[in-house]
Amino acid sequence: MGCKEGLTALAATIALAACNTSGCLDNRSALPLAEFRSSATDAAIYVDSLEVAGVDAPEGAVLSEFTTRKSQLYLPMRSTASSTAWRFIYRQKALDFEELIDTVAFHYASIPYFASEECGATYRYRVERVATTHHLIDSVVMADSLITNVDKVSVLVYFRTSTGEGEGEQ
Repeated sequence: MGCKEGLTALAATIALAACNTSGCLDNRSALPLAEFRSSATDAAIYVDSLEVAGVDAPEGAVLSEFTTRKSQLYLPMRSTASSTAWRFIYRQKALDFEELIDTVAFHYASIPYFASEECGATYRYRVERVATTHHLIDSVVMADSLITNVDKVSVLVYFRTSTGEGEGEQ
């Protein structure tokens, strides 16, 4: 193959690669998915009137509004820091007190990860420790300490719930 044919083949290859519309279809964000559970029964629960906001986040930076019930929630981490903390604010009338706000802090190592030429680089997180207050949250368990872009539950948040007759879960 001569120089001219080689350049033509190279140009065709580049043109075909540039026309490839598949791109990066993978989820490029490593977001820990938290599932809410009852500490009394270990069953998944829906939590009503819960607002989740970042600690040291700009005013009004709320991750989750309290207007919908939720059983799961993504809790993003900051790649430029070694910890991220979230405030769990209970807006239910009987629980809407400053002294009942829980805080969950994740301490982790940010691990740069090169996925592919199309997807580029992302971060993975190795959670080393979780600290929490225990007002309405009983405990926080890491189902998987390595947070990747795989969409799966990696954090279990156990809430104190009542199983007595006539009393509902939160």
